[in-house]
Amino acid sequence: MATKRQAPDDHGVHPKRPRYNKNPNKPANLSGKSFKKAHPVNELKTQVRSLKRLLERDLPANVRVEKERALQTVTKELEDAEKAKKKSEIIARWHKVRFFDRQKAERRLKKARKALEEAAEADAELQKQVEDCEVDVNYAMYYPLELDYVPLFPSKRKKDGEETEIAGTDDKAVAREGDQEMWESVKKCMAEGTLQDLREGRLRAPGGEADQEESEPEISAKRNPGKQIRKNGRSKLQQSRKEDSDREDDSEDETGRGFFGDD
Repeated sequence: MATKRQAPDDHGVHPKRPRYNKNPNKPANLSGKSFKKAHPVNELKTQVRSLKRLLERDLPANVRVEKERALQTVTKELEDAEKAKKKSEIIARWHKVRFFDRQKAERRLKKARKALEEAAEADAELQKQVEDCEVDVNYAMYYPLELDYVPLFPSKRKKDGEETEIAGTDDKAVAREGDQEMWESVKKCMAEGTLQDLREGRLRAPGGEADQEESEPEISAKRNPGKQIRKNGRSKLQQSRKEDSDREDDSEDETGRGFFGDD
């Protein structure tokens, strides 16, 4: 007689099945708080749209004022967030190009300094070459981050799409290009010690700090226009009250003279 097979042990410990993502096109970290905090543009756009729709309704005066102020605040935050997002995209786009430009500029600077040291006599041309190479290095390092970078040593491409080796063995053969106006601005900022301000976008044009100082009085004059209006309104009101009181005094004097004249 055949033996009976034993039933499998259902009470044993089985490994848990791995969890799977229901939507493979959407990464799991997109719904977390960290993602929303790092990418607030969409959330701010939603707030702006909701506030605009709310203001289209018939609201009490105090509620309308409160929501209008909230809309102004959120709109300003949205503008800042969009600028920061655009800046980060530009930095990521030109990071590699800036890195290679800096490497090439540093190699040229090293060779220029070596040639100046090995020169028997002081050479003005070699000295100028060293100074220009220093500007090239700072151009690659301190070009404004919020602007599209203009390469100093752009890659030359063949018709088939392959890059040529422009660096080669002799970097002096590579002609410097780039934005000449920005190159001059970098040179000026080197003398003034404002390279970091140029990199962060605090200098919009040569003499940018002076422009800010000149514009400050206009801003301060526009900050509290209501005070000037209230002041002028108060003075006009006081003047009108004074004129009314003078007229009453004149009328009393006239009636007084007529009364005593009858006597």
